[in-house]
Amino acid sequence: MRIAEIHSSELTSDCLRKVYHRLRGETSGEATTALYRGLVAGRACELMHNMGFDEDISNLTVMAASDTQKQLASENRILSESVEHNLQDILAEVTLVIGLYRDRFRHLFEQCELMGTEIPARYNMLGTEFASHLDLAVRDTKGVFGFGVNRILVFDWKWRQEMPSHQYLARYMQFALYYLMVKEGSLMCGPKGFEWMDYKEPPILVWLHLPALKPYTRKTISRDDNGDQKEFVKGDFKPMRAVLRRVEYDKNRDDSIKQELALRANMIEKDVFPLNPSPVSCRICDAEAFCSRFDTAKLDE
Repeated sequence: MRIAEIHSSELTSDCLRKVYHRLRGETSGEATTALYRGLVAGRACELMHNMGFDEDISNLTVMAASDTQKQLASENRILSESVEHNLQDILAEVTLVIGLYRDRFRHLFEQCELMGTEIPARYNMLGTEFASHLDLAVRDTKGVFGFGVNRILVFDWKWRQEMPSHQYLARYMQFALYYLMVKEGSLMCGPKGFEWMDYKEPPILVWLHLPALKPYTRKTISRDDNGDQKEFVKGDFKPMRAVLRRVEYDKNRDDSIKQELALRANMIEKDVFPLNPSPVSCRICDAEAFCSRFDTAKLDE
């Protein structure tokens, strides 16, 4: 299958058959709760960084929800029944988390140089074009995040049930591609706002786990940011180590990343999209109705 460019989401899917159907436009067009909540939260964070941290949080959520529904409509997607039924609860949860995001990070981000939000990014490898968007990129001119002075930090706002392990992120192809995009590719940002910039420096990738901003709901024993065991009580905020997870890449492993990207690009070009079913993912997959199965049931059952 020849496509103009490979998007980062096509590198990280747990099932390549799902990628195949999406590339062919064979999806249900329904926005699940997880998708909708994540899109609204990400858009609200983006608006906050661009409009200012003093903007009313509830107003940000309303604007983010409106923008998200326009985006979904442009993609011929509709809200699922679950989203429609629980819409106010979803937006209330997003408002809570976005407020906590501001409270926890405002003083840090205000000391950084904002490079941009939802930044178009590209990387060309031996004629294969890779494309994506970076949620947020800043230059930490003072080293306030503790990852080094003047480093480029690429943050990815995530809303998942659990924070991923270090072992997973060390092999996470989406982050690895972002790393190469900043180091060897181009970003559309810079002093003039919208021009392709080649930074040619290695960034640090940061998974920002939005649900972990919510305080503990019961007494918990966990490690604090110093790595010491500590008792947290109901209402305490989780340590930063529970919210942020960084990946700093070894420059000596760049070729390994490129080999993995080349492998995936070759699979797509040669129409290699193996089925990899999951007890959970198949049930909520937006391509499930189009996917092959081995039983006698009809596809729409």
